[in-house]
Amino acid sequence: MFKKIVVAVDGSAHSNLAVDRAADLANKYGAELILLHVVQSMGPARIPPELYEYARIERIDAIEADLLNRVAEEILQAAESRARGQGAKQVRTSVGVGDPAQAIVAAAKTEEADLIIMGRRGLSSATGLLMGSVSQKVAHFTECACMTFV
Repeated sequence: MFKKIVVAVDGSAHSNLAVDRAADLANKYGAELILLHVVQSMGPARIPPELYEYARIERIDAIEADLLNRVAEEILQAAESRARGQGAKQVRTSVGVGDPAQAIVAAAKTEEADLIIMGRRGLSSATGLLMGSVSQKVAHFTECACMTFV
């Protein structure tokens, strides 16, 4: 039924639940999981203060793009470990850049995914309440099935 499943991950509790459900489906159907984390911008104006604090604590001397990539890789490694722990056998990771909803939809199309799985709420700011959430936009614009979890 499912051959490829794109899972949007951001490290939130809802994202972790999406990884668990996706891994379960991948295990049952022998599907490949593509874990995708999207970085909105690589520019310095978009760096949240928490990431600067993370760099200070970890003694990371990096430019903003390096820092964002490192955080993205850590989120993806944790998600991959979680998926494999739930029984998923074929797991790939990917970092996208840009608008999260557009990047998720584009990745699903490029990968010819049968399903997108994501949390209904993530780590984004309250802007989502005013502009519409990423999951709402993905569900509206994707051509494949979309599943969200709370």
